[in-house]
Amino acid sequence: MAAALAGAAIVVPASPAQALYPCAAGNYCLHTWYTDSSRTQVRGTYSINCEGTAYRWGVQQGYLVYSARPCNDPPPEV
Repeated sequence: MAAALAGAAIVVPASPAQALYPCAAGNYCLHTWYTDSSRTQVRGTYSINCEGTAYRWGVQQGYLVYSARPCNDPPPEV
């Protein structure tokens, strides 16, 4: 799913108390945590959809990748 986002992506190594990046209004934002720096296995996610609803899944610890895209962008082609 993270690869499908066409916005900005930031990769951050693990830290004990990692803060989430803020999600600006009018954006879909996705925080994805991976088990290691090669980003081959997802541990967990935290996302905020275009309506402002937040969703959490799995473990939010490890190597973080943050992605955001404007809500008015067309969905990526598959």
